[in-house]
Amino acid sequence: MLPIIDPEEDYLTIVAAEEKIAITEARRKKELEEAHATMKALSKVLEAARVSSTRPASVPSAEAHAGALNELDVGRLSLAKSISDMEGLVASREAELATLKEEATRLEEYDPALEHEKELDGTACVALVPDSPLSLTE
Repeated sequence: MLPIIDPEEDYLTIVAAEEKIAITEARRKKELEEAHATMKALSKVLEAARVSSTRPASVPSAEAHAGALNELDVGRLSLAKSISDMEGLVASREAELATLKEEATRLEEYDPALEHEKELDGTACVALVPDSPLSLTE
C-alpha cells in the first residue's frame, strides 16, 4: 500500500501555490499602480476641464450680456430716429433754401426804379385825359 500522505508532494504543491500567489500579487500590484496613475492623470484632466468650463470674471453672465444687448438695441433705435429726424430737418432746410434762392434771383432781377417809372407814366396819362374819373384837373 502506498502512503496516503506524501510530504514531498505536499511540499511541492505548497511551493507552487505560493509562487502562484506571489505572481498574482505582483500582477495585481502592477495593475493597481497603473490604475492609480491613470486616475491621477484623469483627475488633472477633470480639474483642467472644470477650470476652463467656468466663466471668467471678465466675461459677463448671460443675463448681463442680454441686458447689454437690449441697451445697445435701444440706443441704436434712438440713434436711427435721431438720424431720421435730422434728415427730415435737412430736407426742410434745403426746400427753404431753394425758395429763398428763387426769391433772391427774383429780387435781383427786379428793378424798383423801372417799376416806379411805369407807375408814374400811368398816373401822368390819367391826369392828362380830360373828364377822367381819376383826373387831377378838377
